[in-house]
Amino acid sequence: MSDGTRVRVFPDAEGVARHAADAVAARIADARRDGRELHTALAGGSTPRRAYELLAEIEGSWKHVHLWLGDERCVPEDDPQSNARMVRESLLTAGRAGAPTLHSVPSPEVPEDAAWLYGLEVRERVPDAVFDIVLLGMGPDGHTCSLFPGHPVLGVSQALVAPVRESPKPPPERVTLTLPVVRRARFTLLLTSGEEKREPLARALAGDTSIPLALLGDGLDEVACDLAASPAG
Repeated sequence: MSDGTRVRVFPDAEGVARHAADAVAARIADARRDGRELHTALAGGSTPRRAYELLAEIEGSWKHVHLWLGDERCVPEDDPQSNARMVRESLLTAGRAGAPTLHSVPSPEVPEDAAWLYGLEVRERVPDAVFDIVLLGMGPDGHTCSLFPGHPVLGVSQALVAPVRESPKPPPERVTLTLPVVRRARFTLLLTSGEEKREPLARALAGDTSIPLALLGDGLDEVACDLAASPAG
């Protein structure tokens, strides 16, 4: 991983979530001031969810903001495992004037169809298919989005969105942004917390390419972790 990746350590997961909310809010405000749209790919997981809850409390119009999913589980949108449902419950409950646009994954029950349709939408709506912000989480195995260690999806280089079958983590069918898309985002921030994340994070930061996160190289701008997850302990 690049020496340019900034690592910020916070006392706990709440501090990580607040930092993420502040970082995203600042970029939303900058885009609003400049009169431009802002495209953000969101992560699933408990720490990102808390960041979205905090973001929901921040005032101001978000009508220029487009929310995308870094990955999605191939389940109905009302399923508790759906990332789109989690975003709606955590971030879109405030009923703000000038709400953001959430681009959920169409036909999520069929990963190949879903990936193709979502990729088309990204290509059509996101300028040059470059996201302004990508928020990432990380599993104890070092996966991010639905990019799992040793999975063939890591080798996808042409498509913007790829189907995932036989995921080692349930549910087994998913869709995900591909590594090149995540790598070229203007700002990529990893949020992670918990002692079980310390070892994979340390390996990723050391450049261990068996950890998918390490494959981002200089495409990972910042890591926000709590003390439990910090490789420095």
